[in-house]
Amino acid sequence: MSSSARGAATTTYVHGKLPGAVPLLGHLPALARNPARFLGRLHAYGDLVEIRLGTYRLVVPSHPELLRQVYADDRTFDKGGPIYGRFREILGNGLATCAHADHRRQRRMLQPEFRPERLAAYATVMSREAAVLADSWRHGEVVDVFPACYRFTLRVVTRTLLGTEVPDALAERLQHAFETAFAGALRRLWMLPPGPGYRRAVRTLRQTVAELVRDHRAHGPGRADLLAGLVAARDEDGSTLSDAELHDQVVAMLLAGTETTASQLSWTLRLLTAHPEALAAVQAEVDTVLPDGRPAGWDDLPRLDRTARVLTEALRLHPPGWVLLRTCSRATELGGRPLPRGSQVLLSPYVAHHNPRIFADPARFDPDRWLPERAAALPRWGFAGFANGPRQCLGADYARAEAVIALATLLARWQPTPVPGSRPDDRPVRLTTVLRPQRLRLRMLDRKRSPVTPADS
Repeated sequence: MSSSARGAATTTYVHGKLPGAVPLLGHLPALARNPARFLGRLHAYGDLVEIRLGTYRLVVPSHPELLRQVYADDRTFDKGGPIYGRFREILGNGLATCAHADHRRQRRMLQPEFRPERLAAYATVMSREAAVLADSWRHGEVVDVFPACYRFTLRVVTRTLLGTEVPDALAERLQHAFETAFAGALRRLWMLPPGPGYRRAVRTLRQTVAELVRDHRAHGPGRADLLAGLVAARDEDGSTLSDAELHDQVVAMLLAGTETTASQLSWTLRLLTAHPEALAAVQAEVDTVLPDGRPAGWDDLPRLDRTARVLTEALRLHPPGWVLLRTCSRATELGGRPLPRGSQVLLSPYVAHHNPRIFADPARFDPDRWLPERAAALPRWGFAGFANGPRQCLGADYARAEAVIALATLLARWQPTPVPGSRPDDRPVRLTTVLRPQRLRLRMLDRKRSPVTPADS
């Protein structure tokens, strides 16, 4: 036990060490075997738990006040050190990975591109692409959900970011490159060989993004897309983003704007098929807001409250950004534990979201916990679907709008149903940056037609 005081109040925090570490690898085998199970039990060992991943010792906070201290003080709990060094090989020094010293400038320059009036313009693309996805399915078709959602989110982010469409072949190449590169970076992080194809995947990412940026410069004058705004952005001193900075922002946005929302949509569809009463309630709302079955749009968002709550609850149960790493830039303390400069802190939304001291009955799918009167009683720093504090995801409102528009548009037309004998597996085949369901296959039934027949299958 140890104590930490803020003002007149003193809180006693429980410190713990996770048992079961193996020589050299620590808890890495358990984490790799089943990340959800590993993270979901950490809160039981204390408010601040030490774990070992390879040769690294990290502390994992799960108490709301400790979470507040780390999220709010991004100068002390910074992005940097050997762990982030691995990811900078892929993402560069963009907003997602840059240290505190660069973060304020970059965020100031990107912020105007995420104002409500810009989001309303992006929503037009989201609506159109959601309709394309809905139109691509046939009555009775069995859909591999995550790849379908990934293609949708990639089309949205490239059209809003670059003002162009990405062919399916390029989408698949980018997805494979991201997965291979990040899996390799995680393996290198734990001092394992990065695996075959790692270097090639990193080159593919950089070359593909460079081609997209060059094409935009050649054909982009006059466009009103996000990249045009970044090219024109000026800081307070009149400086602009360099070509290298533009490249890094594009790579980061391609990652943040695809896998995370695709994962959220996939988990939401899985949860709704497992809870038919919740699915019926969402579709009742959608039918009221979209009585003619048209795609949802920006102006519909205020009336799709239940749809938004379902998505938020899916984000709580299955946060795509499952780990957020911080490095102490100076000697400090957390919950009474001294942390020397260079200490590693692992912020895990998954740990906090499954802590019963923060969310009652955390394993239960309960969208109504996000009703305003109930949500107001939750700890301010307990939910981190889009991170928290100064480093909260700049595109959080973009992602929320995209997910609601897509889910409402799909459910206005389609009835997702489980496929007999197909049980999705939430354990990644390998460690990845995003926890997403594997092999999630659902049968899509056109709500305006009779139930599927064997011929439709």
